[in-house]
Order: sequence, then C-alpha cells, then structure tokens
Amino acid sequence: MRKLLGLGSLLVVCLPLVAAAQPPPPPPPPPGGGGGTGYETPEKKMRLDVGLMAGLAQGDYENVGTSPGLTLVFGVTVANNISIFGGLRYISVQPEEDTGMSSDVYQADFLAGGRYSFPVSPTAKAFAEAMLLYSTLGDDEDSFSGIGFGARGGAVFNVSGSIGIGGAISYTTSTIDIMSIDVDAAWLGIEGFASFGF
Repeated sequence: MRKLLGLGSLLVVCLPLVAAAQPPPPPPPPPGGGGGTGYETPEKKMRLDVGLMAGLAQGDYENVGTSPGLTLVFGVTVANNISIFGGLRYISVQPEEDTGMSSDVYQADFLAGGRYSFPVSPTAKAFAEAMLLYSTLGDDEDSFSGIGFGARGGAVFNVSGSIGIGGAISYTTSTIDIMSIDVDAAWLGIEGFASFGF
C-alpha cells in the first residue's frame, strides 16, 4: 500500500514537470489561409499606368518604320487578381523615306478591357490582358475610324509601396474604313511603363 501511495505521489509531481518541458505549439496560420512564405505586395484598388511603346507596323501598313507611342491607362480591381481598365494610346506613324506619306500621320486608340494577374515572386506579378479598341487614323487634314481588338502580356515589379515598373508585348488590329476600303491597322508593340497604385 505504501508503494502504491509513493508511486501515485511521484506521478502527481512528475506530470506537471513533463508538461512544462514540452515545446510550445506552432503559431496559427496567417488570416486568409494559405501556407506560403514571404511577403507578397498587396494589390492596389486602382492604378494608373504611363508608358512608352515601340510599334512595329503589321497588317496593311506598308513602308512604315518602327513608330513611337505613348500609353495612358486607368485600371480598377474588381476581384482578386482581376481588374478592368480603360485608356488611350497614341502612335506617331513613321513612314520610311521616299514613300510620299505625310510625316504627320498618327493612330489614336481608345482602349477598354480586362486583366488577369498572378504573383511570380513576392514583389512581381505577371499579367495577361484582352481589349477592344476604337481607332482613329489621320493627319492634319483627314481622319478615319474603326474598331478592333488586341491582347497584351507582361510583368510589373514593385519598387516601393505604390510604384511599380513593368514591360509588356502587345498585338492589336483595327479595321479602319478609308474611303470605302477596309484597312487592317495592326501593331506589334514593345512597351515599358510605370504603374502608380492608390
């Protein structure tokens, strides 16, 4: 009987000491689930992209060299990794020498579309876009308009809390009615841009 009482007393003393020696439980997972490591730059609700483009003429553009362009796009996030956008692109069409084409020819495009993006590193996201265009081809005297579509893909790298820099490749094509003749105004664009989130 004394042995049982001694054994019981020993268990009562040892169990708290054994429990205290156990390692603490692991911390709970971060809110929102997911077991990823590292810090991912949060997606801003709105963004403004300002960019430069080198346009390589395609379609019915003949005797046209590499042409510079400007882009201005405003986007709004509507769901996780999904946003819609609208903007303007202006291309100064550069004719090659001795073509007789006016040096003041331009193409202005109003853009509207959607973007899907996904993280590729804690500070970078890749994206793919589809868009519709309303295009105007003109010079100082006349202008002609039409509609078209395009696609664009690239990546943006965060350099501060609200500023990113990126690059993209785009292809767009618009059918423009010029004096009852349908002209395929197409461009392969190589782009660089700055993105401001807010």
